[in-house]
Amino acid sequence: MRALACIVLIAALTSCATPTPTVADKTATSSFDIADPRQTQSANDGWGAHEGPVTGGAKAGDGPAYRVRTRSELVRALSAGATMGSRGPSSAPKVIFIDGTIDLSVDSQNRPLTERDYQDSAFDWSAYEKQFDVQTWGKKPVEGPLEDARKRSAETQASVVVIPVGSNTSLIGVGNNALIKNGSLMLKNVENVLIRNITFEDAYDYFPQWDPKDNANGEWNSEYDNVTLYGSRRVWIDHCTFSDGARPDKINRTALGRPMQFHDGLVDIVRGSDLVTVSYSYFKNHDKTMLIGNGDNRSDDAGKLRVTLHHNWFENVKERSPRVRYGQVHVYNNLYTATAGADYGYGYSIGVGFKSQLIVENNLMDVAGVAQPRPFKLWRGERILATGNLLNGAQVDAVAMLQAQSTGSPMTAIAADAGWTPPYQAAIDATHAVAASVKTQAGAGRLR
Repeated sequence: MRALACIVLIAALTSCATPTPTVADKTATSSFDIADPRQTQSANDGWGAHEGPVTGGAKAGDGPAYRVRTRSELVRALSAGATMGSRGPSSAPKVIFIDGTIDLSVDSQNRPLTERDYQDSAFDWSAYEKQFDVQTWGKKPVEGPLEDARKRSAETQASVVVIPVGSNTSLIGVGNNALIKNGSLMLKNVENVLIRNITFEDAYDYFPQWDPKDNANGEWNSEYDNVTLYGSRRVWIDHCTFSDGARPDKINRTALGRPMQFHDGLVDIVRGSDLVTVSYSYFKNHDKTMLIGNGDNRSDDAGKLRVTLHHNWFENVKERSPRVRYGQVHVYNNLYTATAGADYGYGYSIGVGFKSQLIVENNLMDVAGVAQPRPFKLWRGERILATGNLLNGAQVDAVAMLQAQSTGSPMTAIAADAGWTPPYQAAIDATHAVAASVKTQAGAGRLR
């Protein structure tokens, strides 16, 4: 019966009976009630503006702009302008205002869905743990009927909570309380997308996968990011907030000897994505924050993954803010803070990965409550240009810190050179001004 219910669920969510979203009233003028849909990225705003500012749906400024309040309305608005017979989001210019809280894990009547609603009838966690206990299963890849049932459960959930976003789209939060939770926005092979003034919470994977060969004792790996860029280009994410919401990893149970993980990244930029700016956003209370490049073996990422991060606040995030492979990534004027006893213990901030080319300028790292903090971590990287960065009030030598982590024979020499120069004129603030600027401006609800 559960499998039949899942089929009915998917059919209901893709039904043509989805309500038409409300056309926004663009005459409202109260403090950022409705933003001007023609507002676009500024020139010189990092890599995102390299081929001209990201405009999103700005060309729709003289046409309808959709104001949505539910998952169904959001999906319908994203498909507005699609050609007859096509499925999924359209590439027609569109402005979509997010009004209030949109839960992505709901049915067609906006009723919340839980793990039980997605779970395949042949799947059972107790049986899964017993089947793949390392004492009997060992380190070989998991497979068989129970793993197949887990995959079917995951696919059912993904069909509901992963929402594809098309090209030429502006997603803008209304006022101070726009929230998208319990799901993931997927930007796959699209371009010219603008996301602003929205809080994203708790992209929760009910069916993480066990990998017995991940690290020494195996690990649980989950699927969903709050926002994923996959093969996409010319994207601007600005004045947004990202977190795990009310379900931090510390409340999770342990299975197969390891803590279960139900969250993946907050914003991941992978598979040849390019020309991206993430600015004035707030990342908090999370583990794997931002991955730029998701494999050392993806040589086709070379020359892509050009990303700028500026004036963002990373608070009590464990790691990956960001972790970089291949990309020419510019990280400037960001604030990193960590508090002893937080839900997520501090690991590192910037991961210098394989073939990465990082320029890291005038960032402020205030992690005084952390014993022996290591803001830069070596992941097979060989170069970095880092200047003006302060760690607990003192200049930090990123090259020396990374060089000390090199254990190869012979040891890898870390070059104090990124191998490139930004092709834009960034307005870089003095490091001592970063905290005041970022704390008062970064995050959703602070766009003016």
